[in-house]
Amino acid sequence: MFSPRSFSLACLAALVLGGCSSLSSLGLTDEAENFAAGSALSMKLASGDRKALGGAVIAAVESGQPQRWRGVRAAGVVMPGGYSIANLRPDPNARIALARDDIDVGYVMETELGLYVLTRNSNIRIGPGTQYTIAEMLPAGSGVEIVGRLTNGLWMLAAVDGKVRGYIHKSLAVKAPGTELLLAGGPRRRPVKCREFTQRISIFSEKDEWVDAACHDGVAWRRARPAATPLAVADDDERLGL
Repeated sequence: MFSPRSFSLACLAALVLGGCSSLSSLGLTDEAENFAAGSALSMKLASGDRKALGGAVIAAVESGQPQRWRGVRAAGVVMPGGYSIANLRPDPNARIALARDDIDVGYVMETELGLYVLTRNSNIRIGPGTQYTIAEMLPAGSGVEIVGRLTNGLWMLAAVDGKVRGYIHKSLAVKAPGTELLLAGGPRRRPVKCREFTQRISIFSEKDEWVDAACHDGVAWRRARPAATPLAVADDDERLGL
């Protein structure tokens, strides 16, 4: 189970060393979080409603159990979902799903490493070392995206089909064919662990349901900020009206 306390201590240490993103880079602040901000009913909630909802969200993402709440005028339920991590993509708000919740992501990493291919059957571990449990084994020839590499260069955080599966040793993978000469590598960052959740809320006769996420920034759980939407660029045929 994710421990906010252990993450907080690690992140504070990394801040001293310059390896943990500031709250502002993730769109996070030290202000009280409004976990109803994603709802059309948000503006109709009293401060007591938002406080009750916030407590339910935190309890749900930490315990993994649905939480019912009742405020001044509104009531609802928060249902926790799967884990994800932020702060590894060029847009730090973009989240990558985690295949399991016990993957240890409390390390500063190089980012944006690109596509690799496994050179042999490879153990995928929940942490960067042979002392960590094997999560699964991927066969030789499997393609993986390396979303992070520890600063010692030995262990890499691998994703398959957009979901982080765990760590592989650098000796087990090579750059994917055709990408060997591409420059890769982004800034060093520490992943921020997040958890998805679904909320249902009712206030008098009005109801709403929506999916959201909370991220632990090393201090507290905050509502995840949406990733930037890329601008659509028309291709040549579209520009010519074809």
